[in-house]
Amino acid sequence: MRVLIFGATGRTGRHLVTQGVARGWTVFVAGRNPARLNDLAGIAGVASVDVADTTSVAGALNGLRPQAIVSAIGGAGPDALLIDEVGNNAITDAAVACSVRRVLQVSSLACGDSRAYASERIIAAIGPVLDVKTRAEDHLRDAALDWTIVRPGGLTDGEPTGQGALYDDPRVHGRIARADLATLLLDALATPASIGRVLSAVDRTTLPAEPADIVEFELAAAV
Repeated sequence: MRVLIFGATGRTGRHLVTQGVARGWTVFVAGRNPARLNDLAGIAGVASVDVADTTSVAGALNGLRPQAIVSAIGGAGPDALLIDEVGNNAITDAAVACSVRRVLQVSSLACGDSRAYASERIIAAIGPVLDVKTRAEDHLRDAALDWTIVRPGGLTDGEPTGQGALYDDPRVHGRIARADLATLLLDALATPASIGRVLSAVDRTTLPAEPADIVEFELAAAV
């Protein structure tokens, strides 16, 4: 797998790079700061891009020729619109223009149809960010790509638990370690059945007891 990771220097992105390299994949990274990107161990190449500019992103795709893209970018406050919506949309549009069909976008629980199951506290805290992430999801879903959207629950740091799981169900809520999320993202990228699906990602031990009919999405064996 030749995969290009956006957001590789973030707390989830670093796990993606480490785990992708450990799988023997050819891992490329792209972002604004090549110096920080070059510090990542095992990468096969770096592209300096303005993630808000489709032409800049397309230049990276044409130069690196990845088979797949993972977008793990994200912002907070005033940066959310620029990064979460404009940035993700630029990645989507560049993928279409450059015929890189496989795109996995990291979003968030409480976006799209999962918002109806989110707590009022979450909506009050980050409602505007969830709005822009939802619009980026919609933009990707409308594109002629082999897309997957993964919505993680509350993110935690620390050692992986091995209890991360994906669910094809917007009612899911819970927490997940970033290291476990990275594993799920890479597994989903390698699972053709995940194409065209919006999946929730949480630690199975944090799932509420109800509703009782929630079942895990079956992933391909780790590669």
